[in-house]
Amino acid sequence: MNKFMIPPLIPTFRIIFVATLALCLAASTARGAITNQTKSLTLRECVERALENNLEIKAQRINPSIGTWGVVGAQGVYDPVLSGSVNYQDSDTPLPPGEIPGVSSIEEKQWNYNVGLAGKLPTGASYDLFGSSTRTYGNLTSNFVYTGSAGISGTQPLLKNFGFGVNAATIRIARESKTIAIQNFVQFVMTTINSVSTAYYELVFAIENHKAAVENRELARQLLDENRKREQVGTMSPLDVIQAEAGVAESEQNVIITAQAIKDNENTLKRLICQQVTEFRGVSLVPVDYPLMQMVALDVDESTHTALQMRADYLSALHALEQQNITVQLDHNQIWPQIDLQGSYAANGGGDTFSTFANKTVGGNTPTWVIGVVASFPLGNRQARSSYHIARLDAEQLLLSLKSLEQNIVVQVDTAVGHVEANLKSVEAARAATRLAEESLDAEKKKLLAGTSTTFLVLQAQTALATARSAQIRAEADYSESLVALDLAEGTILEKNNIVLDEKF
Repeated sequence: MNKFMIPPLIPTFRIIFVATLALCLAASTARGAITNQTKSLTLRECVERALENNLEIKAQRINPSIGTWGVVGAQGVYDPVLSGSVNYQDSDTPLPPGEIPGVSSIEEKQWNYNVGLAGKLPTGASYDLFGSSTRTYGNLTSNFVYTGSAGISGTQPLLKNFGFGVNAATIRIARESKTIAIQNFVQFVMTTINSVSTAYYELVFAIENHKAAVENRELARQLLDENRKREQVGTMSPLDVIQAEAGVAESEQNVIITAQAIKDNENTLKRLICQQVTEFRGVSLVPVDYPLMQMVALDVDESTHTALQMRADYLSALHALEQQNITVQLDHNQIWPQIDLQGSYAANGGGDTFSTFANKTVGGNTPTWVIGVVASFPLGNRQARSSYHIARLDAEQLLLSLKSLEQNIVVQVDTAVGHVEANLKSVEAARAATRLAEESLDAEKKKLLAGTSTTFLVLQAQTALATARSAQIRAEADYSESLVALDLAEGTILEKNNIVLDEKF
């Protein structure tokens, strides 16, 4: 017996009270459900609205841009630095008495000019182009004196920090971070599309389930009207009328519950597709795309292979492992001793005119050059060694996590395929159950007219039909949702929805 079925021994006035209360609640719900307008939406429109308006997607969309600027910042290590300075110096140095006849102190006034261009090369070498000039005038000179030099100096690491791979490590790590951010964004979008599709089909189920509840209520009301007429002519007892009234009350309650379910599922869908939920306040969403029982070819091995090629979370894990491997290479290089080849060359010049100074400097007749090797090695080198071993262990940990994710993907794909197969069979079984429930109800109605059945059995048949219809609608929604879940497990949900995440997103 249904748990909402009121026993025949309950007094009539309690049945009437329950029915009246249910009718009042239904009327109240109906008034609350009245909206100013309706909005028809296809599943495609809902997905596009989510991509455009969903606040979580907007937030996640910023991460790839952050990654792009991270790459730009890492590349800045090769940006040359231009520097320059100018200063004026005025000095008065006293001399011992008689050192220079008639001169008690040396007065000098100098203008110093310096310019430089320093930077780093991909090999790890650092360079510095420099030029300096000094203009001096004092009490011991009758004219300005110009001195200065121009040249280049550089340092090339030979072990630690040597080579393209090591010096580009930060850039490569930044690029991997950007790729990881992109894949994480793609995964978030795919998950959101799955949520939108699920919410859409749940709203379809809620609407159809409400329709089934309304149809069941109409059947209960028809039975109540027929029983009342038969009671008036004396062919049916008052107990049958009471049972029919209880059936109407129960069906009213189901209508109320299913109506509220529509509003709940509408709010879920609105939250996913709107930037401001109040945009659709007072608007009833009407789904256009109903579940289609389309047959799909299922191949677990092929789906698993596709998932390992397309899943954004798996690709993100691969790039995270590659990023850590770059860190391992960099930290391993830091264990080596610091041995640097250093050199410099400068052309010096001087003269009492600027042109003379410039000609001598450019001519390079008085050069200065230096070349040498500088070496250093921390005794014990524990910091570098510990950083390397930690990075290596982190890489091993990421590799194990990647293998674990592979196993999870295999299980998820297998489960998703199994759900599709099971839900398809459920649809077929539910449809058969609905057909049999309809036939059973028709038979009970005929037996009731013939006097060989009771109102209670007819109500049971009506309840069974309502349950069967609800189960059929549920099975059809579950089947459509399981197809979307399979697309998510395979990583093909964007492709199936013809979505390309280009610069727009």
